[in-house]
Amino acid sequence: MNRAILDNLHQNSRKTWQQIGKEVHLTGQAVAARVQQMEEQGVITGYTIRQDNAERHFISAYMNNADFAGFEQFIKQDARIESAYKVSGEACYQLIFVSQTGNELASFLDAMLPFARYKVTTAIRHVK
Repeated sequence: MNRAILDNLHQNSRKTWQQIGKEVHLTGQAVAARVQQMEEQGVITGYTIRQDNAERHFISAYMNNADFAGFEQFIKQDARIESAYKVSGEACYQLIFVSQTGNELASFLDAMLPFARYKVTTAIRHVK
């Protein structure tokens, strides 16, 4: 049931609890209680919007040193980071950076250099 609620929120986080309830066969009050429980458990950690007119850049960060805490603090304070993951494999972190201009990306990458080298891939269009 929680999965169905999460799927609805992923599709449109502005749906009312009552609208979601109709789709998952619960009352709006029951949906609200389940969402609150998922928030308290850390399953839901926030709500966000997506701007289709903004550029999305996928940044693979390769740490220069072991200052992981410093780097994580650096990325947490920048609102243009839509999401950030510590990853396994080639890179140490995978970031999604949202910008309105190329200059924003360039200045962010310059500020990131004391912590990490990087590789950037830019989204051309949103598919799903």
